[in-house]
Amino acid sequence: MKFPVCEYAESEEGFYSQCASCPIDTSKSGCALDAIGEGTYQFNGETPNGGVRAVFFFRNAEGVQVAKQEAVHVEIHEFDEQDMLVSIHYGMVDPEGIIYLKKS
Repeated sequence: MKFPVCEYAESEEGFYSQCASCPIDTSKSGCALDAIGEGTYQFNGETPNGGVRAVFFFRNAEGVQVAKQEAVHVEIHEFDEQDMLVSIHYGMVDPEGIIYLKKS
């Protein structure tokens, strides 16, 4: 799985890319994510499980939603074209910002 695909860094097979610590602001060209709320980001495009968009919820160690650069946990919801939930992934963010996932 390589997702989301962005212009900054190619993700390794089996991992999400370095979204959490990526220096590209989500409002700038080149970012795969759009900020839609405090600690909430959206990806529009094909997802690993057949969805058309994904919503990322970044959280700190206490479970409070925070900006992606401050996160240690992430929850990713994939949705299909009818806006039905396709899958949920739970992940940890390492110090370099790579997101390691566990599918629910």
